[in-house]
Amino acid sequence: MGVLSLSGSVSAAEAHYPSRPIRLVLPFSAGSSTDYVSRTIAEMLGTQLKQSVIVDNKPGAAGVIGTQQIARASPDGYTIGLVSLASIAMVPPTLKETPYDPVKDFEPLALLVSTDLIFVRGTSVPANSVSEFVAWGRRQSKPAFLGTLGPGTSGHIAGVMFGQAAKVPFETVHFRTYSDLLSAMIAGEVHAMFIAPSAVLVPHVHGGKLRALAMNGPSRLNTYPGVPTFNEVGYPDMQFLVWMGLVAPAGTPREIVERLTSEIEKARSTQVAKQKFEGAGFRVISGTREEFAATIRKDVSTWKDRVRNAGIKV
Repeated sequence: MGVLSLSGSVSAAEAHYPSRPIRLVLPFSAGSSTDYVSRTIAEMLGTQLKQSVIVDNKPGAAGVIGTQQIARASPDGYTIGLVSLASIAMVPPTLKETPYDPVKDFEPLALLVSTDLIFVRGTSVPANSVSEFVAWGRRQSKPAFLGTLGPGTSGHIAGVMFGQAAKVPFETVHFRTYSDLLSAMIAGEVHAMFIAPSAVLVPHVHGGKLRALAMNGPSRLNTYPGVPTFNEVGYPDMQFLVWMGLVAPAGTPREIVERLTSEIEKARSTQVAKQKFEGAGFRVISGTREEFAATIRKDVSTWKDRVRNAGIKV
């Protein structure tokens, strides 16, 4: 009888879900591209659910700290989180031990967007194209400074891959926040970065303070029509997209998972969402939960090999 009563109370709680605010853990800092995506979808999801969805920034260790918090949260539907190609597939192979299993510790809810990484040179580099940057980098007596948002992040790994392909030596300089990295680029303290587009970056590029040289997507972005793809400038192996999606902790009840997935998909598919995401330089992704899970499994395997072949360790 006790078991039946407990089961009944759980079902009743699920039927009235959500009865209180939902926390959306973001493993990255405010002002970043992931922050923009999280706050945009949180507002729209809150409208769909008629309940507040509160973004909780937990940056640090290239997203590992926040991603671990998502994995360890109570699987009751009141904590979800944003994960990306970096936190799920790129960072783990650089670590001796990862405090979460990227395949087993999460319930995929929905893919949201993908983003290109834009190769941007700092104010102290006299280069207006990838070929000019490569020529400049090879002439230097010391390695160029590559700014990143932390060891193992997508920008770090992309920079190492490009440096190896172009035979341009880089010394990485890691920053805790997006604003710190951007300030160092504008001040000429670092020479280059690979970064996702954001509303914060756009005015500096369009205003001429920084120069975007290439991007690693399959086609040019409407927000940066004059910036070629890496494939166009002779580096086809640099083509890949950094996806972002929402997950819940493993063990979250199926009814809640399905409700969340349904409401996220409704929010993501609106014209308002499309305009906000594409206007900021993102590509909206559609697909099922099963396709998201398959993407995670595939990328975990693929990037394990790519990162180790590049010799990247933290």
